[in-house]
Amino acid sequence: RLFAAIDLDETARSAAAGSTDAFARRLTRAGARSPVRWVPPEQLHVTLRFLGEVAAGQVESVRRAFSVPWNTGVFNAGLAGIDVFPFSGAPRVIWLGLDEGREPLVALKSELDHRLVPVGFEPETRPFRAHLTLGRVNRQVAVSGAELRVMLSAHRPETARWVVDRVTLYASRLSSRGATHHVVESTRLAPSRETS
Repeated sequence: RLFAAIDLDETARSAAAGSTDAFARRLTRAGARSPVRWVPPEQLHVTLRFLGEVAAGQVESVRRAFSVPWNTGVFNAGLAGIDVFPFSGAPRVIWLGLDEGREPLVALKSELDHRLVPVGFEPETRPFRAHLTLGRVNRQVAVSGAELRVMLSAHRPETARWVVDRVTLYASRLSSRGATHHVVESTRLAPSRETS
């Protein structure tokens, strides 16, 4: 399974992991029994596009599409805000939003979609919502979105700002111990003078 992602630097990764730890403790104090499978800190990222299962013969074509220099320039991104997907009904994902870098991320996603067309992937039609998945809610646990949002409203996630300077294509492999991610290709974005 392949997916394209933006990686975090160590400061942003530490802040996101801190938000996970703090909210996990809050859930424990509230008496919720492991209702969430938290993403390991080393696997935290902002997904640009999930490609799913890709035939072995097609992987190299996708990799080459990523190896071409990007037109989108290096930009700043910032983590802020915590919520759940979907917005109504049973919650499935707890996520951190971005308060900076959303527009360049949308531009980067559009560039990615266009360069994947020649290798067999049509552009996605659903709106792109940049976010960082912190954890997935277990289906067996009867926790409502309203209950989670009440807990989340009392939680102030750590914020962080970092420079996004590359796009990475990952291969994800599932096993009994969970998913492992391996870098297939990682390419720098175009230089920019606006980051700091």
